[in-house]
Amino acid sequence: MTLPDPTDVIAPRGDDLPYETSGFLQGMIEGAYPDGVVLDSHGLQLYSRCQYENGVRVYDVYTADENYVETVNLNAFRTITEVEQFLDEIVAYDPTDRDEWVGSR
Repeated sequence: MTLPDPTDVIAPRGDDLPYETSGFLQGMIEGAYPDGVVLDSHGLQLYSRCQYENGVRVYDVYTADENYVETVNLNAFRTITEVEQFLDEIVAYDPTDRDEWVGSR
């Protein structure tokens, strides 16, 4: 699967942009991004899709090299902070693919 170019950057690697990550994460939780939209978060590519017609929105997480890492069901989180912490955990581990990520947990 070749991912489309990201439409938005959630969190740049540097601290040079004056916005809060929580706004983008709130949009994700509220379903503001349609299927097929790719968001960049610290080099991870978050691919938006709906699991079933009118169903739960999930984000497939890929590395910058487009290796699949994880599928994130946003209904599994109670707060924006929890989503942010989970994504930060993936960023901090910096897995090359799903096998490395799953093996670390």
